[in-house]
Amino acid sequence: MVMENYFKDLRGKIGHDEIIMPGVAGILFDETRTKVLLEKRGDGEIGWSLVGGMQNLGESAMTSLQREFKEEAGIDVEIAALVGVDTNFHHVFPSGDKAQIPMFLFEVTHVGGELQADGDETLALEFVPLASHPKMYNVQHQLAIDQLIAEVPYGWYN
Repeated sequence: MVMENYFKDLRGKIGHDEIIMPGVAGILFDETRTKVLLEKRGDGEIGWSLVGGMQNLGESAMTSLQREFKEEAGIDVEIAALVGVDTNFHHVFPSGDKAQIPMFLFEVTHVGGELQADGDETLALEFVPLASHPKMYNVQHQLAIDQLIAEVPYGWYN
């Protein structure tokens, strides 16, 4: 059973205290593998990021990422590979909520649907050249892009 309001319900009980919130992000290349899909955030976070989000209680990390791509980008994806894990990122959200966010980074392939920003969490979607990408608002996503550019093998970040 998936609990979609798990974090909201938990926050109602503990306020802004730090919690662990597993996150997922996906790298979707264009057909030339020189550009990666980025989303312009519209949910209080400022800037660009990889498509991704938080894992709901009851979901696998892979199912969470597929849901996030469908919700935020309007497309269906298949998971190609787990390519990185970052376990020691701490974040304070604009609301004041604190979290440690272990992130699972996957490469994905587009298998259906048309790219369409949801207009809420995602204001725009764009395939951006790796060499000239905008700065990511999320440190974990920035590290992933930097490693792609440097052709550093993925793996454990920390």
